[in-house]
Amino acid sequence: MERKKSKTNLLQKFAEKFKKKKRSKSASMSRERGSEMSRRPRRPSRSASKTKVSGGNKEVTAKGIKSKESKEKKSSGKKKKKEKENLPTPAKTPSTMALRRTDSQMEVSQNNRCVEKQMKIWIDSLEKMDIRKMLETEYEGIEKMNAEADKCQVFEKKMNQCSSEFIELLDANRVKGGGEDKDFFYHGSVLNCLTTPPKTTILAQLPLIDNAESLESFWLMVATQKIQRIYVLAGEEEFDKEQLSDYFPDDFKEHKTIRVNHRKTLPKTDDQLNNQLYYEVVPKDCAEAPFCMIEICDFWDDGRVPVKDYGRIATTAASVFDSDIDADASCGIVSFYGAGRTGAFLVGALAIEKLRSGEQPNYKDLGTCVRSQRPGAIEVLSQYIFSHTIGLTYSMKHCKDAGLKTRIEKIIAQFETFACAMMAEEEEEDSSSNATNTNTCE
Repeated sequence: MERKKSKTNLLQKFAEKFKKKKRSKSASMSRERGSEMSRRPRRPSRSASKTKVSGGNKEVTAKGIKSKESKEKKSSGKKKKKEKENLPTPAKTPSTMALRRTDSQMEVSQNNRCVEKQMKIWIDSLEKMDIRKMLETEYEGIEKMNAEADKCQVFEKKMNQCSSEFIELLDANRVKGGGEDKDFFYHGSVLNCLTTPPKTTILAQLPLIDNAESLESFWLMVATQKIQRIYVLAGEEEFDKEQLSDYFPDDFKEHKTIRVNHRKTLPKTDDQLNNQLYYEVVPKDCAEAPFCMIEICDFWDDGRVPVKDYGRIATTAASVFDSDIDADASCGIVSFYGAGRTGAFLVGALAIEKLRSGEQPNYKDLGTCVRSQRPGAIEVLSQYIFSHTIGLTYSMKHCKDAGLKTRIEKIIAQFETFACAMMAEEEEEDSSSNATNTNTCE
């Protein structure tokens, strides 16, 4: 037992000595580390200390001195910003609306100045000449422009699909089908008009109402030629509502190779001059669905010239070359025969376009251009006279000079009197020729 006790005492003494050595070593190591750490430069703290120093409206931070007033201003600014965000913002600010309005007014005033400047020159020249003699001489050259038979070969073959055998169609600029459809035929002419830049206009007949192939070809022409707007020239009683729906359906209609979907109708009102019908024209197996607007212009009877609604006609003609259709699209002007009325209406629209661009319209050149591309266009002298009235009426509406307006009114009255006189002569000639043909047949 004593030996065991002595052994345990020795072990305890040895353990105590070992602990003392370990403590002395760790203490010396900690002293060395402490001295090294004291010699090293201190690292900057990662988070800015915010030790506050009380004193007035100032606050000391690691980033500098801030005043409480600026802090309050920032908080109030944030509140205002949040309030503004919660308020509903208008789609167009008043400044942009005013700017756009100013731009449009500038364009209108510039257009008016161009028209007024050219009208002074034009009226001066008209007042000095014999208007009747001038018109008869100019139209004589236009009337003599007839199509040669060898230049209208397709028309000769497809005469059963045409409204009249007397209105020829030139092979060079006739409407053609899209793709490889060489057999496509429709009585329509593609005209390159005297405008800058050149704009494509199509003069065409209305389709034959009892001919399914003619109706199909009409809508195929609309699709392939990318016609986005068509002006239908007719009289108030030329066709009734039921007959109109045969040409332009009230709902969905499917032809052999094309579908026509009526989308909406805008009726004629005080602000809306003509009835407008909107159609989606979809060829079969075709992803594209072009839209076309049909405008029913019921102010021009067949074989006559209008004697009223001059302002409405001039405004309609001015919209022919508006920029709301695509650059690669075209517009169409149609009537039952697609020649006399359509040609005269187009000449009036071209004259307006010349006035807008600051040029004096040369009606002889305009009439020659249209007739050379569309046989039978501007069929009689009264129509050629009335085409002048369209341009004169438009110019009178856009001139501010009261004296100039009075002079234009007098010239319009002269053209109107002459046109009505010629129309009476033409009707008498037609009736006498019809009577002669009847007697011959008998």
